[in-house]
Amino acid sequence: MNNYDEMYFVIETELDKNTLDEVISICAEVEKDSQVKKSYKSNWGVILITAIEGELTWQQRKRVMSIEENKFFCRKYVLWYNDEEKKKLEEICGKDYGSSNMSTILENYDLFKEFKINNNVGYDLLSRIFIKLPYLNLNSLETTDKTILDFIKIKLNNIHPELYRLLVEDNNSEIEDYVLLSDNENESINKKIEELLEGKK
Repeated sequence: MNNYDEMYFVIETELDKNTLDEVISICAEVEKDSQVKKSYKSNWGVILITAIEGELTWQQRKRVMSIEENKFFCRKYVLWYNDEEKKKLEEICGKDYGSSNMSTILENYDLFKEFKINNNVGYDLLSRIFIKLPYLNLNSLETTDKTILDFIKIKLNNIHPELYRLLVEDNNSEIEDYVLLSDNENESINKKIEELLEGKK
């Protein structure tokens, strides 16, 4: 419960075919509980935390969707993770799991770049936490007189000082020379090009 008359139940369980029924049953019990304030009952949610093996399977994705899209009683969120993601998250957060430290890590451009290039699964899990937990938000987005172009220039200069100039000059061909792609990204692009060329034959 918090100062905004919001109430959240955190449930740790497995993600199987009976999970939605279990969540609905818990919700029904809460609705009948006379000790829970009416204002909380109109603004509450269930956060389901579940450990998985490896990547989320298609069947598990369907179960996540069926839970989160269910309209009965309250809002529902499913946060999944695997052992590797958990270990990497512990490495980048250290022992500080406060929302301030986690949002600072999430907004760190170098970590974001590593996530994009090397698939940092700890950063991926941290991003998922902020997406799935509705009471968390990024805390350093301050009001400013700067335009979006100012921020773009800063970010591009962090990659290479020539990038912003090339963008302004609409020099896309040279921009590509400064963009680092992972092997998987290069392979995916080359595959798409081959498919397009095959389609023209």
